[in-house]
Amino acid sequence: MRDKLFLFLFFLASTSLCHAQIMDQLGKNKDDSPVIIDAEKSIVCDETAQKCVATGDAKATKGTNTVYGDVLTVYFTEGKDREITHMTADGHVRMTSPTETAYGEHAHYDVKLDRVLMTGGNLRIVTPKETLTARDSIEYWHSKNKGIARGNAIATFPEKKEVVQADTLTAYFKSSSEKKGEGKEKLTLDRVEAEGNVLASGPKGVVTGNRGTYSAKTRIVEVFENVTVTQNGNVIKGEHGIQNLDSNFAEIYPTLPGESQKGPAKRISGIIYPKDAKKMKEAESESEENPTDEQEGGHNLPTSATSNLTPSP
Repeated sequence: MRDKLFLFLFFLASTSLCHAQIMDQLGKNKDDSPVIIDAEKSIVCDETAQKCVATGDAKATKGTNTVYGDVLTVYFTEGKDREITHMTADGHVRMTSPTETAYGEHAHYDVKLDRVLMTGGNLRIVTPKETLTARDSIEYWHSKNKGIARGNAIATFPEKKEVVQADTLTAYFKSSSEKKGEGKEKLTLDRVEAEGNVLASGPKGVVTGNRGTYSAKTRIVEVFENVTVTQNGNVIKGEHGIQNLDSNFAEIYPTLPGESQKGPAKRISGIIYPKDAKKMKEAESESEENPTDEQEGGHNLPTSATSNLTPSP
């Protein structure tokens, strides 16, 4: 028989990310509906320690949002008008809403900061249109409509066949015209800022550099410093690049925007292959026993890009 405890709290932090639909519930769910905590082993509420701990395949449900973990802990203040200060989930953490699922080993929600931080192995957020993975951490700041993924962060858009990856990805969301239930606004991805070892790929090209920005609406990537654009087999290098991942349009510049020219003029370099040469190059590539490039949409994509187009859930 599983222990059950019905706690009527001001609100509960139930998490997810970037994608914001679960996250949107974090700070806004301040109704009087119950939080249902369910655990196999025990639920212990300690007024002195000001916390409740659910152990053993535990879960906390509020409305359509559920947090799962080996151990769930809710911390609260003293007194008659107690308030939740933070909540943690540890071990096999999974957070679900009707359209999103987040995975990790540890999750922490800080009420004052209005921030969710997820760490541990197998970090990922899965939505119908996007998947985000990271090695070190994934966090979401509700009041800022901002999510941050650190450590080999990879955002994939399977329907668009696009990938954006970097050491750190920061996603910004904005309100859409749609409503997501009970008249509440739905958040949509606006842009992604990438820092460190940036790679963005799509059906029409690949661009790499030190830092960059991806627009979800226009599907344009703007990349800065040590930029390389690969498009239909051609390779162009410069310091500033603009690549439309959905078309054959790309711009390459020798200097950063607003940078004054000092010393010898910087130049753009590249290799442009004639049509026949491209065919010969493709034939040679196909004949190799262990090709290093994979063909996608008429251009050569780095293996790291194509292998992450549709990551495992």
